Amino acid sequence: MLDSTSLISFWRAIEIEVQHSFVLYHCQVICSWFGNVFNILYFLLAESTLRFVTPFVFPLVLLLLAQKLWQIYIVGTKDPLCSSPLPPGRMGYPFIGETLDLITKGANFYRSRRSTYGNVYKTHILGRPTIRVCGSQNIRKILQGEGKLVTSQWPTSTRAIMGTGGVSHAEGKVHKFRREVLTQVFHHDSLEHYVKPIQDVIKESISNWCQKSVVMGFTECKRVTFSIISKVLLGINMTPHDQEQFIQAYHEFLVNLFSLPVDLPGSGLHKGLKARQFIKEKLDKIVNEKRRTLDKCKSEDALTLLLKAQDSNGNRLSQEEITDLCIEFLFAGHLTTSSAICSMILYLAKEQSVVDNISSELFEVNYLYNAQNINQGATLDLDGLNNLQYVGQVVRELLRISPPVGGGYRKALETFELEGYQIPKGWTVAYGIRDTHEAAEIYKGKEVFNPNRWSMQLDLSQEERFTYIPFGGGDRLCIGQEFAKLVLKIFSIELVRNCTWRLQNGTPAMKYLPVPEPVDGLPVEFTEAPAFRPRSLTV
Repeated sequence: MLDSTSLISFWRAIEIEVQHSFVLYHCQVICSWFGNVFNILYFLLAESTLRFVTPFVFPLVLLLLAQKLWQIYIVGTKDPLCSSPLPPGRMGYPFIGETLDLITKGANFYRSRRSTYGNVYKTHILGRPTIRVCGSQNIRKILQGEGKLVTSQWPTSTRAIMGTGGVSHAEGKVHKFRREVLTQVFHHDSLEHYVKPIQDVIKESISNWCQKSVVMGFTECKRVTFSIISKVLLGINMTPHDQEQFIQAYHEFLVNLFSLPVDLPGSGLHKGLKARQFIKEKLDKIVNEKRRTLDKCKSEDALTLLLKAQDSNGNRLSQEEITDLCIEFLFAGHLTTSSAICSMILYLAKEQSVVDNISSELFEVNYLYNAQNINQGATLDLDGLNNLQYVGQVVRELLRISPPVGGGYRKALETFELEGYQIPKGWTVAYGIRDTHEAAEIYKGKEVFNPNRWSMQLDLSQEERFTYIPFGGGDRLCIGQEFAKLVLKIFSIELVRNCTWRLQNGTPAMKYLPVPEPVDGLPVEFTEAPAFRPRSLTV
């Protein structure tokens, strides 16, 4: 009798033979096709004419050959043992696929294809054959299939630029270990220590905006979150010059995260790796300096906690892991939170009734007024923030209508099916957060910014719970989600009780790669709020 190992080997041999025969057949088809093409050209064109047109025909034939081989390569990656077809979609041009279209169109690239092909479709982006997935039921299968159906695999350029020492690109026991250590950075007691320094940074920034009158909103939001990350998480105070240098390098780092996997001078990947090296050298110095003074350090920043942290077996993070985690902090906490607080300014400026409701809630808990009237300087605390129901609804609605992260990436560990289509083993699976939020029919008036929709407990089925996934889900649920929501709550409170603001250009056009960002930079006029006002409305 055949044992299980022999049976598996037998079926694998059959699979290889099927694939070999499949490719051989198509190679024969190509040779026959191009032979016919050349025969037709030879007979139709006189020798002198053929000599003239050959320099033009030959490149054309090569392009046609490349396109034909590209199609065969794509079809060849289909699992021949699965009877279900590949999803509909386009694979673009040889090697580059549809990457250029994605980079130029951003979220509209996904919207147009979703409207044409539905919730599951194929494409080729960032050097990989990819299945794009949205819809709560499909997302649930992907996120809950971690380690069985799929595993985390971001694009090659993203992994190279961000490094492999963080949480996002780790798998198995390594991923579990790093998450266990990071929970010590984001648990309740740590968050309590972060409240006051976050509040101080935000208050100082808003005060500066009021003095300048008109500022570029998105640029200033990036400065705010960078200060929060550097002071609260890394425990450092940079000079303005060093901060600007770091921000410029990090901008180069971010804009090239999603690029073709080609490391040549001038390419996006090359620029991103150069920026990573600059950032890594700076962070290594910070980490080493912090390590030297660790025994005397009494600060409660995240970097200090990381250096001291250990898992249940006493294991500690390596230097490379700590540096890459700091880079991941900057990515997850800087750019995405910058986008979110910029969206907060935008949506609250358009919805004065929401600002009015925030003010009312702050008044009720003495965060806006006290017995001596004005109480703009009230110090916040974590429990008090968590008890602000309406502010929590505002944050939740903001993350629904404008999630900072548009999606995530996985790799299929085995062939499986979604909506009757096969998802071949080895293909990238890109799940859409923004797409899923936009397509969810459970939200009435889903295009409208309406925090009141969260005032009642929505009766969600198991699948419908995945209609709201701003922080992903499953085993890779964003470990810093409570920190991000904390920043957003404090920002909305300080914004409402310290100033009024007006958009200079009305509602701006948006671009979405790598995060939602106003095309015009969101110029905003800020004015210090008058004392003894009953409301802090935008003007």
